[in-house]
Amino acid sequence: MKKSEGDKIVVTTTVSKAYQITVPSVVRKVLGLAPGDPVDFEIEKGQAVLKKAETKEEKIRRVFAELDRMKEAREKHMTPEQKAFAKMSAGWTINQYHEYYDGLPETKAYVKEKYGV
Repeated sequence: MKKSEGDKIVVTTTVSKAYQITVPSVVRKVLGLAPGDPVDFEIEKGQAVLKKAETKEEKIRRVFAELDRMKEAREKHMTPEQKAFAKMSAGWTINQYHEYYDGLPETKAYVKEKYGV
């Protein structure tokens, strides 16, 4: 049964013996659902709301977009020297960072002063 209340559409379906439901066509169309799409049930105060969930690909795109935004925001506050180092060290392994910092004159002086080596 379908009822319309302003912008709200209420659609009734039945739970099968296996506790499954068929998503009515009007709901599939509104949410843009296709077979295999993930869905979320948000449960609050005794009511459940069915929503189209992000696919793995959408989550990955969203996370990488956020990382790009964070990188751009960070770069706005970097000095030219910091930007040059970030560009030079892009893609370094942790061992490469250690080699770089171990080779700095300040590091050698600190180790000599602290440990006498």
